[in-house]
Amino acid sequence: MAKVSVIIPSYGRPEFLQKSIQSVLSQSFQDWELIVVDDNGVGSVSQVQTQTLLNEYRDDPRIHYHIQEENRGGSAARNIGWKSASGEFICFLDNDDEFYPEKLTAQVQSLERTGLKMTVCRFDSFKNGKKVRTSPKVPEMDSYLIPFALGKINFASGSTLMISKSLLEKVDGYDETFRRKQDVELMIRLLVQESLHVDDQILVRLNIDDRANIPSVENFKKFQNLFNLKFNSLFETFPQKAQQEIKQYEITELAKVALWNKDWKLFLRLYFTGGLNFTTQFNLGTDLVQKFVTYYLK
Repeated sequence: MAKVSVIIPSYGRPEFLQKSIQSVLSQSFQDWELIVVDDNGVGSVSQVQTQTLLNEYRDDPRIHYHIQEENRGGSAARNIGWKSASGEFICFLDNDDEFYPEKLTAQVQSLERTGLKMTVCRFDSFKNGKKVRTSPKVPEMDSYLIPFALGKINFASGSTLMISKSLLEKVDGYDETFRRKQDVELMIRLLVQESLHVDDQILVRLNIDDRANIPSVENFKKFQNLFNLKFNSLFETFPQKAQQEIKQYEITELAKVALWNKDWKLFLRLYFTGGLNFTTQFNLGTDLVQKFVTYYLK
């Protein structure tokens, strides 16, 4: 039985997976097991490539490989992983991200020192091999729920999280009806239940692609409706100002999706008649200029 179980849900891009696995092998904390859940579907090109890669590690008893019969999505893959895990603590690692060597050591120490059941850390974002951002320090708070729901603080992906298996069991893990922002959905439910430790250390490397997984406007609206259906009753308990800010945040996110999809009519309608405040309009306008320069003038 390992102290920490690391779950890698793998779908597509097997060429990045080896670095993710190597980052676990390079941990200073060595009492771990690694469970790779292959969600590509049996017989697909990516599944065959992933299995070929995992065969290189078949002599390491700490590394386990689970193949899904068919693609079921990231939430299902993560649930399969943690439910089969033996560790007291669970970490998730996206198959294109990497842990820095002290990640497991630092987070185990944080949980054991504080007695809390979950902790997140800061992260570096890399694009095309170049570091483009380091996440800012998050001030200590009694509760992170409202700032997180408002998008004011960012714990990035599940790759920054270490959580006790008992807490995951308590909330029944990921909601498999969510095909987008599964980590956000889970974190909101976790923050309702438990206190969170936020570590100032930078322990994760995120390898980002601005154009990866961009939804269509229609699909984003469906996700937004699903999200609101689940959490509106919670949001209604927030102070009035926070409720208004959540609406601003939702409109802003939809406007960004419209921008990515070049739906100029929707973007301009939301920008001018969506009830956005000046600061939000300014930030969206800046985003518009940056995206235009980056992708349409190069």
